[in-house]
Amino acid sequence: MIEGSFISFIIPVYNEESNISNMLNSLYEILSANPRWRSEVIIIEDGSTDNTRKVILEAIKKRPKTALILHNQNQGYTRSLKDAIGQARGEFLMYIGADEEFDCSELPAFVNPLLERTTDVILGVRWQRNSYRLFRFFLSVIYIFLLNSMFKLRVNDYNWSQAWSRKLLDQIKLRSKSLFLLPEIIIKAHDLNYRIKEVPSNHRGRRWGKSSVNFWIMSHALLEALLFWAYRRSKKYTAGTDKPAYTHLRQTPCT
Repeated sequence: MIEGSFISFIIPVYNEESNISNMLNSLYEILSANPRWRSEVIIIEDGSTDNTRKVILEAIKKRPKTALILHNQNQGYTRSLKDAIGQARGEFLMYIGADEEFDCSELPAFVNPLLERTTDVILGVRWQRNSYRLFRFFLSVIYIFLLNSMFKLRVNDYNWSQAWSRKLLDQIKLRSKSLFLLPEIIIKAHDLNYRIKEVPSNHRGRRWGKSSVNFWIMSHALLEALLFWAYRRSKKYTAGTDKPAYTHLRQTPCT
């Protein structure tokens, strides 16, 4: 492990008043147990209509290495992720859901390979999907199959917790405005010959609330995938950009 490396954990949150406090406590517990990790936590509160914002503000009172991005109205998962990527100052970034479905005890499997420079992208792969109803499970299987077929990849999970190098994110411009955002990162990482590693991850299922993902959200993601597939086949396509895509957005680091 290279000393001095810094990682940003980014957490988009919308209407998770019953989950976010326990999720953050689990995250901070793992960070405390791994003092060699230099890290920050970036929470994006996306205009929740419940008490999520109040719960977050209380939870982070004594957490100085936590930055909070507030959206006055709901702007969506993709906008939240992009805002967090823009503000993050880490050499590596990791996306974690706020619903407690991800087990934070698995963080070393995502973080350490990046810090050891053995890979550039880590993809979590859910080996079971405990909370999925049959219809959503079917949609997920079809979605993964279609993406792999269209883009000639062998990825087992496109939309779970992921971790990336800042170098990759600075090199690409993200076009997606839907759940296709994470697949877009994976595809462009592949096209730019970044090293990608999959790690098994336990999907715990929700204890409270329900997912906002539905047929129409999945359809929007698939439509964007089709448009990106056509663009990728055109002569105009370039996976990378000449200028860093997000460096200019970064703000003063939290301390």
